[in-house]
Amino acid sequence: MSRRNHMLRLGAACGALALASAAVAQDRTVLPVPPAPFSGTIAENVLDSTPSQPRPVRAPAGAPNVLVFMSDDVGYSMASTFGGPVPTPNFDRLAAMGERYNRFHTTGICSPTRAALLTGRNHHNAGNGYLSDLPAGFPGYAGKISPQTATIAQVLRLNGYNTAMFGKHHNTPGAERTEAGPFNSWPTGIGFEYYFGFNNGDSDQYQPVLYRGTVRVDADEGQGRMLDRRLADDIVRWVHNQKAAAPDKPFFVYWAPGSTHAPHQAPPEVIARFRGKFDQGWDRMREQTWRRQLALGIVPRGTRLTPRPDAIPAWDSLAPEQKAFAARTMEVAAAQLAYQDEQFGRVLDELQRMGSLDDTLVSVIIGDNGASGEAGPTGTINELRSISTHDERPAWLVAQTDRLGGPMTYENYPVGWAWAMDTPLRWVKQVASMLGGVRNGMILSWKGHVPHPGSICPTFGHVIDIAPTVLDAAHLPAPAVVNGIRQKPMDGQSLLPSLAACDPDKPRTQYFEIGGKVGLYHDGWFLSGDDGRLSWEPLPPGGPRPPMSWTLYDLRKDFSQGINVSAKYPQQLAGMKALWEQEARRNDVFPLDHRFGPARSDLAAMAGGRKHFDYWGKEISLPAMSGPYLAARSFTVKADLRLDSASASGAVLAWGSRFGGWSLFLDQGRPAFVWARSTDPQEMARVVAPRALPAGSVQLTLRFVSHGLGQPAEAILSSGGTELARGILPGNVLMPAGGGETLDIGRDLGVPVTDYRTPHGELQGDVPRLTVDFD
Repeated sequence: MSRRNHMLRLGAACGALALASAAVAQDRTVLPVPPAPFSGTIAENVLDSTPSQPRPVRAPAGAPNVLVFMSDDVGYSMASTFGGPVPTPNFDRLAAMGERYNRFHTTGICSPTRAALLTGRNHHNAGNGYLSDLPAGFPGYAGKISPQTATIAQVLRLNGYNTAMFGKHHNTPGAERTEAGPFNSWPTGIGFEYYFGFNNGDSDQYQPVLYRGTVRVDADEGQGRMLDRRLADDIVRWVHNQKAAAPDKPFFVYWAPGSTHAPHQAPPEVIARFRGKFDQGWDRMREQTWRRQLALGIVPRGTRLTPRPDAIPAWDSLAPEQKAFAARTMEVAAAQLAYQDEQFGRVLDELQRMGSLDDTLVSVIIGDNGASGEAGPTGTINELRSISTHDERPAWLVAQTDRLGGPMTYENYPVGWAWAMDTPLRWVKQVASMLGGVRNGMILSWKGHVPHPGSICPTFGHVIDIAPTVLDAAHLPAPAVVNGIRQKPMDGQSLLPSLAACDPDKPRTQYFEIGGKVGLYHDGWFLSGDDGRLSWEPLPPGGPRPPMSWTLYDLRKDFSQGINVSAKYPQQLAGMKALWEQEARRNDVFPLDHRFGPARSDLAAMAGGRKHFDYWGKEISLPAMSGPYLAARSFTVKADLRLDSASASGAVLAWGSRFGGWSLFLDQGRPAFVWARSTDPQEMARVVAPRALPAGSVQLTLRFVSHGLGQPAEAILSSGGTELARGILPGNVLMPAGGGETLDIGRDLGVPVTDYRTPHGELQGDVPRLTVDFD
């Protein structure tokens, strides 16, 4: 080698070393970090040239792995970790290694809490003021995370982390959950390199509709394993592969199981452990939990047990059969949480076995809001069928007691249990004006950074604090620009300093709002603005423009929000109301909408005003509520079929599931139609033609005739202009259930509407074209 070439290579090496040193102090406020300039030399011949080695962005030295776990609809006091009646030994184990936060808060409902967790911004500020299923045309209610509020997954991935998400993602608008996308609000579009889970509000635990990335998982994958176990299995598999490929690269895992959101389902052997454990009822259970919380120091001495609201029945007012049903619903819910805790323990054990747990910051948020009271005073075996109409037959409910928790029920417990699972606080999920709706237990653990393992920290915390805490641990700034888009400042604060020194009196201001119910925390005071709507009702008593009731609480002396001091401190009340309005305007909270769930829906608008729909071929699946609403209005379905034989079986068009849906199908060649508002035989109907269709090309027509809202409907089957069968349906409206169910052509995936002679209702033939036309 010539002296000249030797000097060139030496210079290049020195330059690369200088660049590497500079990268350590590189500005990370603009993401992605610009690539280092070429530092080699280029001659005419490659043998005389010096390549520049690529230098991928690496996480800062000492940046830990991160595991963030958030369960669903678990109230403040359900888990034993926070004094509850359900043993959760693995959460307890983590708490013994870390620190518990007994004044940690969420937003009050699913999508908003998840957006706030991932972005570190208030939920309206991130565009998720309400459920993503019901986006509205206002800045705070887009139903998807704003590009101005990049997620912690985006920030970590662009700073040298591997990122993966498992479980529930409830931040994609319903219309965007199809193969047409757009996919920028799916997990893989907001920073997660890998995703395995369900992209909706809830999921059946036995037959879930799952996605890997943006591709639907084969229906036969994972048969025989409950959903929570499948999520844990996949986390272990992913971590094994990630560490095999990049042992020195930190990971960020976000794990959001759908339990204990309805449907409450669990393995029979786990349910059996809780037989008789809740026979004392919710009034006594709440008192027992309160006393346990006081003894454990979960709540401070002197904490009051707030009284039962008038709208929740006393346990002793229930008939014996109602008590048996209600107790069983709680046994199942408890089993689901216990099973969730077991899966969390399996992942914790594996990280420990691999030697990775010591280098992992773990945050466990036990619930994304308060416990769910949406099933009302009686409870339900069919969550979405009863989301706003609580008229299931009492005798039918009681008859299903022994089937609760299995694949034939989609249960949610009575509001009395939700209230008991939020001990000692007031009210339940959705009620952002009361602590029972927005206070959840949280655990933070990181070996070597918790001077007092097992301690309880009463500092005010909020789900928006998780992202800043993770960035603080990773020695990373909150970026000012991500992918060319100027970012909004984070609203949360790092909780990392509280591990070393917990400050219960740290100044803090935090607003709350869900569905028109509002709250404001400010330096120990809490303002409540309530519209009177019960969490299981579609509207407040005063309608969509209700009067508001304003109350004030001094949480420094009143942990459970039990004493209204508004009359004693009128000036403080006025000042808090003004501050709430200021925060609301700053965060795009207005306009308020006091309607709940289906009351916000416009069924015609869901289809974009369309009356005609074309589907070309089988193996088509669309979210059940993002396409045409196939009930209430009269419509006609025409299916061009190509049948393998005159005895062909399988679904032509299936919409929803046995818990709410209908199916047009063939049974050994005979056209059939099943309508199921629920699994109650009185809410089902079956119409079957007496003769089979011939093999080859043939057309099948379904005529659905609606006789007015709330009235029976009629289903008429015909082929080639000849009527084959007709039947009266018990109603003309149903809610396709559950949350991930689909409109399927040529098959029936997820939970089926009815039993078929072929696996998943696969049609023995083809559907070259199917049309739907509304009158």
